[in-house]
Amino acid sequence: MRNDTSAVRKAEDLSGGSVAIMVGTPTVFELYVGVGLSVRSAEERERVLGILRSLPHLSLDVASASKAGMIYAQRVKEKTKIDPEDAMLAGIAIQNNEPLLTRNRKDFAGIPELKVETY
Repeated sequence: MRNDTSAVRKAEDLSGGSVAIMVGTPTVFELYVGVGLSVRSAEERERVLGILRSLPHLSLDVASASKAGMIYAQRVKEKTKIDPEDAMLAGIAIQNNEPLLTRNRKDFAGIPELKVETY
């Protein structure tokens, strides 16, 4: 949402092909946090809602939450940081056999079964 040219380019590349772009519910949470903290809240809210309305969502269901919990617990044991939302996104992606698109590959490094794509 910050006019990140690589993100815009990647979105254009993906939307031009046969790849479905979906949003995980933890990302919806993160976007609304940004909206709530924005000094231009109404303007940001409309931008976020416009994008969210146009994309299908992948929910954090019991199966993906279970995978996410195991990922988070493993990272705690290894003393390797991962945000709970990132663990949830990884669980959702694995459960739905979908790649996870991120600009922070290192946040998701070493998670078995997770396919990561960057921009």
